[in-house]
Amino acid sequence: MDKSLKRAFLLIKLTFLGLFVATFFTVKIALAGHTQPVDSDYYEKGLRYDQTVASQKEMIASGYHFESPLLSELHPLKVGKQNILVSLKKGNEPITGADMEFRLERNATDSFNKTVVLKEIQPGNYSGELEIPFAESWRVEIKAKTKQGILEKTKQIKVTI
Repeated sequence: MDKSLKRAFLLIKLTFLGLFVATFFTVKIALAGHTQPVDSDYYEKGLRYDQTVASQKEMIASGYHFESPLLSELHPLKVGKQNILVSLKKGNEPITGADMEFRLERNATDSFNKTVVLKEIQPGNYSGELEIPFAESWRVEIKAKTKQGILEKTKQIKVTI
């Protein structure tokens, strides 16, 4: 066999070896950070979807709403630990005894998602401590469960340094 032909075959072998090694490491990295694409109870959530939307509309029509400085652009969240204050009201009347959660999540991944259970500190005022790891665009979901139903508010916010 000619020397140039041997070099060509060696180059082809090294190329395939390089592709095999690159594929191996790509698969290894992809599987190391794997998260499930959907919730485990997605089917049950889908079945309750119409019920949830109807309940949400009924709560809003009855005058239930959230009030919080973080829902306005004037008081953005910052990186690091901070207290969150959310008020739950029906008209101007504070609602007591609700189970309230504050959820912070990234749209592309659930690696940084955080859920904080807010505690009632005064009638209708709920508070909790949240730590935000870095400045970016985050999705915020506030959820309150009352005897009358469930009220949810979702908003895209920008976290600053």
